[in-house]
Amino acid sequence: MNRGLQLLGKAFACTVQAKGRYLICPYTLQPATMPEKLTNKGNKKLVMADGADHISALPDELLQYLLSFLPSREAVQTCVLSQRWRHQWKYVPALRINDVDSFYSVQQLNKFVHHLLMHRKRTPLYVCELDSFRNGEVAEWYQYAVSCEVEMLQVDTAHSADYCRLPEMAITSNHLTTLEFSGVQLGHISLDFSSCPKLEVLVMRGCKILVQKILSQSVKSLSITQCNFELNTRTHISAPSLISLELADILGWTPALERLPSLSTAFVRLDDRCEDYCLHSYYGDCGDQVSCGKHCTRFYDIHDDDCVLLGGLSNVTNLELITSPKVFIVRKDLLMRPTFSKLKTLLLNVSDADASFGPLVYILRSSPVLEKLTLQLYEEPKAKIETDGSCNLEEQLMASKKLKVVEIKYSKIVVLCRVLQILNTCGVPRKKISIERTELWSFGSHFSFEQT
Repeated sequence: MNRGLQLLGKAFACTVQAKGRYLICPYTLQPATMPEKLTNKGNKKLVMADGADHISALPDELLQYLLSFLPSREAVQTCVLSQRWRHQWKYVPALRINDVDSFYSVQQLNKFVHHLLMHRKRTPLYVCELDSFRNGEVAEWYQYAVSCEVEMLQVDTAHSADYCRLPEMAITSNHLTTLEFSGVQLGHISLDFSSCPKLEVLVMRGCKILVQKILSQSVKSLSITQCNFELNTRTHISAPSLISLELADILGWTPALERLPSLSTAFVRLDDRCEDYCLHSYYGDCGDQVSCGKHCTRFYDIHDDDCVLLGGLSNVTNLELITSPKVFIVRKDLLMRPTFSKLKTLLLNVSDADASFGPLVYILRSSPVLEKLTLQLYEEPKAKIETDGSCNLEEQLMASKKLKVVEIKYSKIVVLCRVLQILNTCGVPRKKISIERTELWSFGSHFSFEQT
């Protein structure tokens, strides 16, 4: 009984933290006043002022919603509290297999989930979190969740040494709004979410992506981090409703962004794990198959008049763009002369490896409404790239007339002086420039002041 009370206290604490002093039932949308307090400074035992069991007196729907904050294993354990609680767990609108470390083996985990799904009533799921070890039956659980009209689905197999392979079939759901993959292999012709008209949030973290296209008409927030793009061609991303994009720390070829007319905020970080790099040529076309190999021999893989990244980012309002000096994809895109007519806030890293500071010069030219510019300056003594001289400071350069502030963070005075020269040539008054010296770093040690 004490264990049951502790579980209820834990669920109640989660609910109070999320909702304040009230619990909102997702079915009635009516607030229900909860017990006075949790005592003993965080002790999960629930204490009532009059000693009565007020929680058990709540309607079934509120009890089930309360249990939805617990891992499913703990929710099941409440069945021993009393006859009233015996079957409540079967109707909980959440499936949370997120405590895999509490199982002795993958066999024990699989057995528990098998019986859980067998005895649970097939009621709609608001949220489903699926974690698993290697050889876990997560693909079967995934299909079960979709069949239960799940709204928020998270699949995490990062505990496994290998990528989990999900069924190679398109998802069809009129209820799914949020989908998160972690440590999953996604390998089909495309990730087509056209049959998920309510899907708005898509997250892929540490996944192996073997698809030619990621397609969604409805997704508004897309995050792809630490994923491995292993195809011998670029994965294309088509998401015309996208508002927020995070693309960071990928392995393999940089995905190509198709037109993103609604994009407002983007964070892009490409480090040395990206295969779009060249050790010799400014635009990645040295053709040296000995030292650069395929990175240069198939450097673009799209139509010559298309951009890989910057075309899709051209409508963005707030942009963080951080790239290793070896990665040429941004410099190559600049040859297509994209414009950034809506860009107001920009964070850009600048390295002395690029003697012409080409991306900085070009973006200043092409951002007529830019208001705030943050520059991260660093040196890469072993990554000098020969430039083509296309960014000539003798040309007439004018920064945005709306530019209000330039923040510069630097470690080496040589790089700072060069950047100040560029800003002066662009007509940026010294009074608008704020300079801060930081500890010495290289690209690999510190990427961004906004995200790390």
